[in-house]
Amino acid sequence: MRNLTIALLCTASVVCAADGIQVERDGKLWRVRITGTLPAVHRVVADSELKVRGKAGNGTHYTISSRVNAANEAQARDFARSFATVRTSGDTVIFSGPGNVDLDVPRNTRYLQLASEEGGVDAADLDGSVLARTVAGRIALDRISGNVEIHSNGGATSLGRIGGIVKCYSGGGGIRAVRINGQAILETNGGDIVLGEVVGALRAFTGGGGIQIDQAGAGVYAGTNGGPIAILKALGMVVAQSTAGPIDIGSAPAVECQSGGGAIRLSNASGAMRALTGRGSVIADVLPGSRLEDSFLFTGAGDISVLLPSDMGVTVDAEMTGTQMRDAIVSDYPGLRTVPGRSSVTARGAINGGGPTLRLRASGGRIQIRKK
Repeated sequence: MRNLTIALLCTASVVCAADGIQVERDGKLWRVRITGTLPAVHRVVADSELKVRGKAGNGTHYTISSRVNAANEAQARDFARSFATVRTSGDTVIFSGPGNVDLDVPRNTRYLQLASEEGGVDAADLDGSVLARTVAGRIALDRISGNVEIHSNGGATSLGRIGGIVKCYSGGGGIRAVRINGQAILETNGGDIVLGEVVGALRAFTGGGGIQIDQAGAGVYAGTNGGPIAILKALGMVVAQSTAGPIDIGSAPAVECQSGGGAIRLSNASGAMRALTGRGSVIADVLPGSRLEDSFLFTGAGDISVLLPSDMGVTVDAEMTGTQMRDAIVSDYPGLRTVPGRSSVTARGAINGGGPTLRLRASGGRIQIRKK
């Protein structure tokens, strides 16, 4: 980020004169404000907090504010004349100094690139697209009609209502969003990802947090190196991977889940189910009236429970290792032939005349096929 500022300052630039300076008491300190107007800008760099709002009209206005320790008003005013510098270079404006920057720009600005060296970026009410960067500060964007791209080395990201595509890359902060009206790619090295609704396809990955998704309008990939995954509803196929945490999928037309050591629960499942965990239970609750496809459920150490609609036809191929007990595999449906072996029990057969293959593999627990 610092290199970006230096490069911009090395080009031809103009120091902007302030329109006004305001000074007022703020407790034991003084609050100073510098206001001014700017030509149309598309790139903004600030040393500290940067807040941008889209407004009606064509003018661009800024306010730089800071609280200072001064003996009197005159001293505070002298400080205000020197504590901030505003430079323009083409369509770029650079705010240097410790003061927080509030910037009003035309709402219909087609594109804005916003960067903060030592603070956060907060932007809202814009009809165009936004690229936001911080070194470690928080990024908050809301009511952005266009596309959004975010880069942060570690700050949290908060998204309200975004009208287009979202790409977000964080070095370690959490990512939250209310509604994304396009597809989204969200990646962080260590925070939680919590999403309301994503209309398009979604890829979400975190290096150490959990993932929670209320609704996705297309396919979903969700991956984490250490937390839980919960997806309430997806209109496309769900692929979920966790190195250690549990996975809970609500409604989805097809699922492929893998956990290194957590339980997997598939609620209102349909289509093809593929769920594998190294340790923990696997529960599949099949949606009545749905069409099941060939499926595979596996646990290295735990139970498998499948809840089937009473009229659904499937062909069962089940095996429980580490036991010779016939009741290691139980079914509410007739038609399964259970055979104990030296170190395993198998059960195969057709339920309701047969259908897609339901392949079940477990060790050290029980396999249950229950009637809903």
